[in-house]
Amino acid sequence: MNLEPTLLKLLEAWQDGGLSADEQADLLAQLESHPELRRDFAEQVAMLGATRAAAEQNPRWLALFDLLNDAGAGSGAKCQSFEAATMERIAPRSAQGWRVFPKWVAMAAAVTLLVTGSFLWKSHLSGDVAKLAGGQGDAASPFVAVVIGASPDAGHAVGTYLKPGGISQSVGWLTVQTLHGVSVTFDAPFQAELLACDRISLNDGRARVRVPEGAEGFRLDSPAFDVVDLGTEFAAMVNDDGTGTCRVFEGEADVSLLDSIGEVKRTQRVTANESVRVTPSRQDMQVIKEVDGDYPEIKQAPRPLLALSPSYPLEVMAMGPLGYWRFEGIRDSEVADEVVGGARLQVAGTAGIARESGGNHSGELTRCESVEFFQIPGRVAPMLQGDFTVGLFAQFEWLQNFALLSAMRYDEGIQGNSFILQSYASFRRSGLNGTGLHAVLRDPPAWDGGTEIYGNTLLRPRHWHHIAATRKGDRLTLYLDGAVVGQELVGSMPLDSQQMFVGRLNGNAAQSRMEARGLVGYLDELAIFPRALSETEILRLAKP
Repeated sequence: MNLEPTLLKLLEAWQDGGLSADEQADLLAQLESHPELRRDFAEQVAMLGATRAAAEQNPRWLALFDLLNDAGAGSGAKCQSFEAATMERIAPRSAQGWRVFPKWVAMAAAVTLLVTGSFLWKSHLSGDVAKLAGGQGDAASPFVAVVIGASPDAGHAVGTYLKPGGISQSVGWLTVQTLHGVSVTFDAPFQAELLACDRISLNDGRARVRVPEGAEGFRLDSPAFDVVDLGTEFAAMVNDDGTGTCRVFEGEADVSLLDSIGEVKRTQRVTANESVRVTPSRQDMQVIKEVDGDYPEIKQAPRPLLALSPSYPLEVMAMGPLGYWRFEGIRDSEVADEVVGGARLQVAGTAGIARESGGNHSGELTRCESVEFFQIPGRVAPMLQGDFTVGLFAQFEWLQNFALLSAMRYDEGIQGNSFILQSYASFRRSGLNGTGLHAVLRDPPAWDGGTEIYGNTLLRPRHWHHIAATRKGDRLTLYLDGAVVGQELVGSMPLDSQQMFVGRLNGNAAQSRMEARGLVGYLDELAIFPRALSETEILRLAKP
């Protein structure tokens, strides 16, 4: 039986993943029933482990061969030693002993350029179970994080988007935020690897991790242990000798002790103000006493302020808005409308005003434990009907699903969202692995998701973006910083919403903040127009 096609497929699955459950089961069954195939696969994986060990100094790759060797020995197959198998592949003793696998040779030659975020086949000693673990950044959106803070001697500037791969520093510090909102501060010296929006590997050094609501499940890997967040803030330290510690400051996390190939041997739930030490050589994990000061704080660059030209308000008013709110102050629980006789913008909960540079101010929605938003109460004439434009500046403290503006319709016996404009951290459906703009038009009673518009351009945290949406006829367009990022035909769906919420999905105080998608960040210069502005006009709004 020619087993080379099966071996090639196994190796591709090891490297790239993407197999269905049925395909995985079929390949694993063939591994189980063919000792020769199992031996060849083990030898090839051994070479992969050696190459990765040389490039990454990660010993867990090396022991996989021993695991498969033990499994093969149980079936009477004789496997070569790690050294012999590797050397035979690199310098075969004879032409007969060299099996040429063209596709795999190319993969092995390039393996040092690959990141550990590729899929990894793991096998238990019994050979009964195998699984795929790990994750990759989406090929259509290669970035997984953005720098939000850095010491002067760091190699990355604030605002730099980062692709999967290694990062390290010998002095100073670096803070990155994944494109799903997780902030991580590394204290030098450190060596780490960005694997995906929800996964980072810390190979050496210290790191502190803050996981906001909506991003739970973030994973920090290390050679000694893995940490899976359960909604928390925690820190980890990995030492040169392979030992490590983890401390939880808020919430909970699961810390897993790993064996030499990365299999989980034991998991312990760690809660606030608890620490554990992991000693891989003794396969030991125990609770220890530490203090918060043993670990770095989350460090960030100062929050940018929005500076507007003195003529900016005049230019907005010249475009004929229905309403224009500058968030300069609050009087009688309302934000003033620059349009005479315009709509009231009421303050709800703990929403407030933050001071910006040059005497400018902005709306502040940063009290995460409170219900807070701004609201345009019901009007006789809806503000969003026919053609319209919504424009505003927004700054996100972190990247997640946050409502910027929603228009609600309360009919007799029916209530629901007619228009939602938001940031959205779940873009895989449209090919973007990160957080971008998203709009939804829905019309009750058919609550089937309506029409969705994806703005396939990544947002940055702690950065002022100008965001706009226009409807002209049956077409809705999304703009980010003056550029078109999404456009869809939305048909003739009526928008007769009379209530509007700014910075929250709706006004239901009984809903949790994340269920209601309350913004964590700042808003400014909100304007609504009774027509679709031109691209030139949108660009003028976006350039303060």
